Amino acid sequence: MKLRVLFGILLIVILTACSATTQTVISDEVIFYGEGEYWNVSYIYNSGLYEEKKINWVEIETKGFELTQEEIENIDIEFEGRDGLSTGNVGDMETKIEGNAISFLVGTVNFETYEEDEYKITINFKDKQDIIKLQIKR
Repeated sequence: MKLRVLFGILLIVILTACSATTQTVISDEVIFYGEGEYWNVSYIYNSGLYEEKKINWVEIETKGFELTQEEIENIDIEFEGRDGLSTGNVGDMETKIEGNAISFLVGTVNFETYEEDEYKITINFKDKQDIIKLQIKR
């Protein structure tokens, strides 16, 4: 019986090791980018900022329309990573605005960030929804 248990554990370890993929940990700053119908989105991952405060910047830029300061309160987002989901209203967040681009801080959505990661952001604004997949910008 002990031999069967030992063999079973060994088999599980071997299968787990064979199925593991090698991923590249990000140690500086990279941009994950995606385009939707109404928005262009960048997630700027900075390892130092993340290690210090567990936050990073997301920048959303309108495509073909202008925003007023008051309209920012009508933008709701869901930002999803492998390990979590961050939701909120952009008007309630710390933001920076430059032209049609709005930058805001998001919290932890992955415990560790890899170059191979993908993120999903959903932007709801004026009864329109954009679901955008973000991948590393090379």
